[in-house]
Amino acid sequence: MVAIAAAISGMVAVPAADAGSRHAISSISVVGTRFEVTTGDGRVVPQDDLVGAVLTIGDGQGRMPLRIDAVETDLRNPDGGIMLYTMSSRDVASGEWRNICEPDIEGRRMGFPLAGTWTQDGRHLPSDTAFSITCTGGAQAKCARFGYRPWESLPDGTPLWDHHQACTRMIRADYCGDGVGHTRNGTPIVIYDRNGIQQDEAAPDMSFEAAWGANGALCVSRTRIPDVLTMEGLAAICPSVRQQPQAASCESQAGALILNRSIDPRAVRAAASR
Repeated sequence: MVAIAAAISGMVAVPAADAGSRHAISSISVVGTRFEVTTGDGRVVPQDDLVGAVLTIGDGQGRMPLRIDAVETDLRNPDGGIMLYTMSSRDVASGEWRNICEPDIEGRRMGFPLAGTWTQDGRHLPSDTAFSITCTGGAQAKCARFGYRPWESLPDGTPLWDHHQACTRMIRADYCGDGVGHTRNGTPIVIYDRNGIQQDEAAPDMSFEAAWGANGALCVSRTRIPDVLTMEGLAAICPSVRQQPQAASCESQAGALILNRSIDPRAVRAAASR
């Protein structure tokens, strides 16, 4: 996540259809993952017309320009529910515009806004007046793109806010729910849930890891990377997290919103010894 928690206000310059002219903006809001920009005459600017727009946003310490360089619908979400933006900010020293996102695993450097702010311990707080920007390589964006859209609900009306929060804990292996991750970038995992948003998949050398809630792990069968955190280490830093080596028992943990599998070093060693 890019460290921006900006007020949804300020001045925005959006190129008009006729070259050289610009329109005044009356409001900016974040709807799902979209910047919704409304002009002074009440017109909502089409997404494609936001290319070249410069938003002046505040992060609580000052104001900064944010330029939208490209807009596209996320191909992983063909229903149009996720928009992706290439965004740049101006380097103070050189004056050059620089992409605010680091490359994700596919080399993509895009992101989108999400309403609300994030605390240092990894909690997503709702807000009608502030948003954060997440890049596609970050946990918040990954979880929204997986289908855990915090602004939507399940068919029974249950908000997906907590599912998205649980997913971000899982992505980072934030077992304790304190904002501290225990994984490494690029570590493969399988994520699934009981609502069918993400399906369980058989994968070589992977076994069940943990059941997750909005505040961290509810039950852990084994840690993702023992070299980073052992089960003994987990017990020391968050003794309230239940440890259950029997995967089936842990997988059936009541109240779990997200479940995951990860590479099991024991399976890897066993395969190598054959």
